[in-house]
Amino acid sequence: MGGDRPVTYALVLATILLATLLDIYPLEFEHQIFRPQFVLLVAIYWIYVLPQSTSMTLLLILGLLQDVIVGTPLGQHPLMLTLVGYLCLRSYRRMRHFARWQEALWVFVLVVLAQLVAYWVQSLAGREFAGLEFMMPALASASVWPMLALILDAVRRRYRISRQI
Repeated sequence: MGGDRPVTYALVLATILLATLLDIYPLEFEHQIFRPQFVLLVAIYWIYVLPQSTSMTLLLILGLLQDVIVGTPLGQHPLMLTLVGYLCLRSYRRMRHFARWQEALWVFVLVVLAQLVAYWVQSLAGREFAGLEFMMPALASASVWPMLALILDAVRRRYRISRQI
């Protein structure tokens, strides 16, 4: 890892904390469906940058914390994060060769999959869904991805954290 380990861990933790704050920031009910999945996006970014430092256990813990904070059925976010984390770990070598728009398409697919898992878990809790509303956060997340990746790349370079191979 290029850079000091404590600095790297502090930066990852700070970005996840900021993403959590963005996820829980109150929005009007009509606009909540357009909120990008910031914690998921930041997790995807750090998995692609530091794949050997990724821990599924930490993704589970982060998901449980997110379930408690957001108030969703227990297990929804851990399942989403670990599934997407696994797919990211399987594809990070290919992703490094993608252009930003191709990354955004892959992020769209990952978030759609995560949203399907979330709606499945919520349907087990008795909530009914109609239509393709689950795709709106995926569209918002894919739209935000290029800018978020550029910002996190700049922060990563500022603190001299290199990509792991």
